[in-house]
Amino acid sequence: MTKSKTYAVVDLEMTNPTLDGSGRIIQFSCTFIEKGQITDTFSTLIDPQLPIPPEVQKLTGINNNDVRKAPLFIDVAETIYALLQDTVFVAHNIMQDYRFLNAELERAGFPPLELKGIDTVQLAQILLPTLPSYRLVDLGKYLGIEHDRPHQADSDTYVTAELFLLLQKRAQKLPVETLAKLCQLSSALIYDTADFFKEAYQIKKKSGSPLSHELMQVEELIIRRPSFVAKSERPLDFPKTKAEQKELFSGVIEWRKEQVNLMETISTFLDSKEEKQLLIEAPTGMGKTLGYLIPAAYTATKNKRIVLSTATTALQMQLADEIKQTLTTLLPFEVETVILKGNQHYLDLDKFWRSLSQPYNNNSRLLQMKILVWLLQTKTGDLDELRLTTQQDPLFENVAHTGISGLDKDSPFYSVDYLRLRAIAQKNATFLVTNHAYLLNHAAELETDEFELIVDEAQNLPQAVIKNVQQVLDFDEIKILSDSLLVKMESKVSFSFAQLIEQKFVTQEQYRRFQKNVQVLDHVTWELRQRFIERFLRLRSAGIIECPLSKKRFLGFLKENIGLITKITKAHMAFLQDIVAFKQLFFTATRTKQLAQTAELYLLDFFKLADQLATSFLAWANLSFEKLETSTDQQLIWLSLASQETAHLRLHFSYLEGGDFLKQNIYRKFQHTLFLGAGLFTKETRAYTLRQLDLPKETRLLNFKSSFDYEKQATVFLVKDAPNVLQTPPELYLDYLAQTLAELTTTNKCQTMILFNSLDEITKVYDRLATLGLTKEREVLAQGVNGSPEKLKKRFVLDQDKKAILLATGTFFEGVDLPEKLLELLVIVRLPFQAPNTLFNQVRYERAKEKGLDPFWNITVPEAVLRLKQGFGRLIRTPNDKGAFVLLDERILSKSYGSEFMQVFPEKLPVKVVLTKELSAQVKDFLALAKENF
Repeated sequence: MTKSKTYAVVDLEMTNPTLDGSGRIIQFSCTFIEKGQITDTFSTLIDPQLPIPPEVQKLTGINNNDVRKAPLFIDVAETIYALLQDTVFVAHNIMQDYRFLNAELERAGFPPLELKGIDTVQLAQILLPTLPSYRLVDLGKYLGIEHDRPHQADSDTYVTAELFLLLQKRAQKLPVETLAKLCQLSSALIYDTADFFKEAYQIKKKSGSPLSHELMQVEELIIRRPSFVAKSERPLDFPKTKAEQKELFSGVIEWRKEQVNLMETISTFLDSKEEKQLLIEAPTGMGKTLGYLIPAAYTATKNKRIVLSTATTALQMQLADEIKQTLTTLLPFEVETVILKGNQHYLDLDKFWRSLSQPYNNNSRLLQMKILVWLLQTKTGDLDELRLTTQQDPLFENVAHTGISGLDKDSPFYSVDYLRLRAIAQKNATFLVTNHAYLLNHAAELETDEFELIVDEAQNLPQAVIKNVQQVLDFDEIKILSDSLLVKMESKVSFSFAQLIEQKFVTQEQYRRFQKNVQVLDHVTWELRQRFIERFLRLRSAGIIECPLSKKRFLGFLKENIGLITKITKAHMAFLQDIVAFKQLFFTATRTKQLAQTAELYLLDFFKLADQLATSFLAWANLSFEKLETSTDQQLIWLSLASQETAHLRLHFSYLEGGDFLKQNIYRKFQHTLFLGAGLFTKETRAYTLRQLDLPKETRLLNFKSSFDYEKQATVFLVKDAPNVLQTPPELYLDYLAQTLAELTTTNKCQTMILFNSLDEITKVYDRLATLGLTKEREVLAQGVNGSPEKLKKRFVLDQDKKAILLATGTFFEGVDLPEKLLELLVIVRLPFQAPNTLFNQVRYERAKEKGLDPFWNITVPEAVLRLKQGFGRLIRTPNDKGAFVLLDERILSKSYGSEFMQVFPEKLPVKVVLTKELSAQVKDFLALAKENF
C-alpha cells in the first residue's frame, strides 16, 4: 500500500485450472496500480494449441476461433516476465493464478517469479464481512464496479484492481487498534497478504486519527457504541382517509386499494376489544409485509409492542431489513426493531476476546479477522449478519453465546454484552422480530398486556410445534459425553484436574463430588437404557425400530424404576450446580491472571464437554411424574433404535398436532393474534387450517384478491398421460421423469425449478439426467447431491445466464422468492402427499379414526393441497413475472380428490391438459407469447 509500490493485478483464463500440466492459458491480463491509481493495462489472447473445452467457452466467451491467430505462450512469456518484475502480484484467488502462471513460465524455460503476492479474496472477506458472496462478479455488483465481461481476464483484472483500491480505502478507515489486532493475526493469510494490513497500520498510526464517537474500546476490542431509540410518547392512529394515506406513502410506496384495505382491516382488528384472533390469506404481490407492518407500527404507539414471528431465521432477517429500509423513511415517528433468536446466534464478546490469544488454525484466524472488522458495524452481535452458509469452524463453538446466566458479571464486556443490550432494547422496541421456533420456546418471556402477536407464514406454525417442541433423550450420547468428561478430568497427557487441585483452583473434595455425580450419570443412565430395551425393544429386527409408548405404559415403567430415576435426577442437579461454581472460579482466575494458558485451554475444553452433557439432559424433565400426569393425550412418546450394535437409543417426546400446544401456551399470552400467509387455506381446507392452528370455528378467515394478471402471466400444464406413481415400477417411473424433464429443459432454456417429494428421488433422477447429457449443457443443481439448500439457492440466484436447473424438495416449496427471470419454469413431479408409513403419521391417523374422522380426507389431502399451493406460489412473485407451471401427476385429473387440488390455482389462470409429447412445445409457445406481452 506504500505509494511507491507497483501492484500488478493479474488474471488468467485457462483451458483447465488444475496444476497437473494438462491445462494451458488462453488469456493473460494485467492491470497496474501506482500511487493509488490505475496506470496501465496489458492483455493478450494466447493460442493453447489444444481445443478449448465447451464449458470454458461458455464461461469465458472465448472460443477456438478467437485464439487461432493469437500468439503462443512461449512468444509472450518474456514480455509477461519482464512486465511483472519489481511488482507486487495481486489476484482474486492468488493460489490458482500465481502457481499456474509460474508453471507455464517454467515450461517456457523461465525461472519462477519470486514476487510478493496479495489475495483480494481474503481481503474482501475481512474488510467486507457481511457480503453474501466473494465471487468477483458478485463483488462487482455489490460495490457498483462495472463488469461488462465476467470471466474474461481483461475485464476481471480491471474489476479486481478497482476492488483492491476500494479495499485500501476501507482499511485506512479502520481504527488503529483494530488494525493492530489484524496485524497480530495476519500470519494466517496466504502469500504476503499480511503486508497489506501491516502497511495500513503504519499509515494509520502516523495519522493519529482519534476514535470515532460511534465506536468505543473495551480491552483490545473496538466495538460499536450501544444506542437506543426512544419510543413515541403520543398514541397515533393509522390514517383513515385516502388523502392522508397518500400523503403518508408519498415518495416511498404507491397507494394500492387492496393493500390499503388490508392495512385498515388489521388496524381495526388490533384496536378491537372483542375479536382476539383473525386469519388473513394475503396473496403474493399485494404487499402483505408492509400491509401489516404499517398499521402495527401505529398500534405500537399506544403503549403496545408488536411481536412478529415468521418461519425461518432467513425470513426473520428479511423482515427486519424491510422495517429498516422502508418503515424508517415512511413513518412520522421513530421505530426500534429488536431481533429475537436463540442464544447460539450471538457472539459472546468475552469468549471472542479470549479466543484471540488461543491457538487456532489459519481458517479460524481468518474468521477472527473478519469478526474484528464486523464488530465496528454490528449493533446486535448476531452472527447471521456474517452470512456464512455454515458455522462448523471450531471457532464458532467457542465464541457463540450460551445465555446471560453464563456470563461473568466482573468481565469488562458484561456491560456491553449483546444479549444484555438486547434485553434493554426490548423494553422500548416497536417490533420484536422472531421466528416460530424461538416463539414456541420463549413465549413465557413475553407474557404481559403490552404484547400483540403477528404470525407471518402462519401455515408453518403447526409444523413448527411438532418440530421444535419435540425433545429427545439420547441415552448413548449421555454415555459418550460422560465417558469423555471423565477421561478429560483424569487425563495425564497434557493437563488434568490433579494439577488444578495442586494450583488450588478446586479442592480434592469438590473434585471427588463432581466425579461421583458424572459417574452416576454415566453408569446409572446406561442401566436405565438397558431396562428400556429389555422391556420394549427386546425383539427388534433389521432396520430402525420405532416403538410408540402410551402414557399409561410409560408411567408404569417409570414407577418400576423410580429408584434409578431419582438417583440420576439428584446427580444431574448437583452436576449443574457444580458447573456453575466451576465457571465462576474460572472467570475469577482468568481475570486475575492466576491460570496459565495451558490450564485455561484445558478448562475451556472441559466446559465445552460439560455444557454438551448438560444439553443432552434437557429432555430429562419429561420423566417427571407430575409433568406426565398433567400432559395432554396428544403428546406422543416413542423409542427409536437401529439394528446396528453402535445404534443410539433415543426417547422422543412430541406433539401430534400443533393445535394441541398453541392455544394454551401461545395465544393466551397476547392481546391479539393475527395470522397471515399466502397459502393458508382453500375453500375445502378451512376446517383443517382452523384445527391445525387450534382456533375456534367462529374465527374469521379473510381472503384478499391478488393483483396479478394470471391470465397473461402464467399457464398451468397438467400432463394427463403421466404414469401413476403408485402403479408404475420405480425404475420405469424414474426413467419417465428423467426423459420428460430432459426434453422439457432442453427445449426451454430458462431458469427452472423442479420440486420432488424425496431426496432419494432427486438423486436417482439427477444421475439419469447426467447420463442423458443434460449436466454438460446446463448447470444442474440438485439438493442432496451438490450442496446444502442455502448454497444451492445462492448458486441458483446468482447464475449468470439465468438458465440454471434446480432439483429440490423440502424448504423450496415455500419461503423462496425468485422473481422475474430467476424462475420462469416450475415443475412439480407429483402431488406432495406425506409418506403415510412413518410412525408419526401412523399414530396421527389412528387418533383421527378414534375421533370418527377419515384420516385421508381430514389430514392427508388437506396437507397435500396446501403444500401444492405453497409450491405453486413460488412461480409468480411480481407483476412483471411470467412463468409456466407443470404437474407430472395424472391423479389430479383422474382421482376424486383432484378437484380439491384444482382449487389451488387462482381464478382466470389458464389450465391446459396436455400429453407428454406435446408438453415441451406448448410450454415453449407460452413462454414466447408471455415474453412478447412483457
